[in-house]
Amino acid sequence: MRGTALFGFLVAAVMFVIGCNDPKEKFGKTWYIDGAGNWGFGVVESAVGLEKAGYQGKVDSYHWSLTMNPALDQTLRFIAKGAGDRLGDIMTDYLRNNPGEDANVIALSAGTGVGIWAIENVKPPYKVNNYVMLGSSISSRYDVSRALNNMKGNIYVFYSSSDPVLGGPVKAIGTIDGTFDDSAGLIGLRGRGASSGRVINIPWNPKYERYGWVGGHTDATSEAMMQYVIAPKIFGRDLRNPGTPPAKTGNVAHGADGSPKRPV
Repeated sequence: MRGTALFGFLVAAVMFVIGCNDPKEKFGKTWYIDGAGNWGFGVVESAVGLEKAGYQGKVDSYHWSLTMNPALDQTLRFIAKGAGDRLGDIMTDYLRNNPGEDANVIALSAGTGVGIWAIENVKPPYKVNNYVMLGSSISSRYDVSRALNNMKGNIYVFYSSSDPVLGGPVKAIGTIDGTFDDSAGLIGLRGRGASSGRVINIPWNPKYERYGWVGGHTDATSEAMMQYVIAPKIFGRDLRNPGTPPAKTGNVAHGADGSPKRPV
């Protein structure tokens, strides 16, 4: 009996720890959503970069892939849609349990579809704060008006006309929402809701090279981009001074997908 009681106590203690919210969630929460395959682009960089910028809230990476295969995730679109619906419920629960706190979303590539559908599925009266889309493979003509109705802030779309993935494979297999339009990550969001003043399309510019974004598909997820470019936009400029931006160092070596090569 004594052993059984001890076992029960330990199980209860573990469940209590698991059930406890991270204290950082009392200062807001940001979900980072990786692209198709969930290969880890930006997962670490988002958490580290936002923390360095002074963000005190919790940064969670939302894993949504069932296949770990980018081509399958991009074409079996029910996976992304279902994952978005589930995340919308999760965000609703967070906002309900943390009144007064903000929820933000940052997403990459096909993950931007998951992010849009999650925001659309947030239940009133709760609203997401801001949404950042990087290398988005959703249609440039996607109607974001429903998502905007569930938001307090803006949608920021970082796009590059030279993105080799969106201009190549995605052109052939279609956008994450099932069209053959140009992706938002190539030309920005141009559909219904884009003229609301709350969709901010941000084209690639050489000034971003110093932060690691050279116009490729995944490189906008760099730690420096998160710290110096993305954090001030979605959290405002009331964060502590994030430090001095890195100096521009000239040409950056590129990988096969157009992203800067990382040290091996």
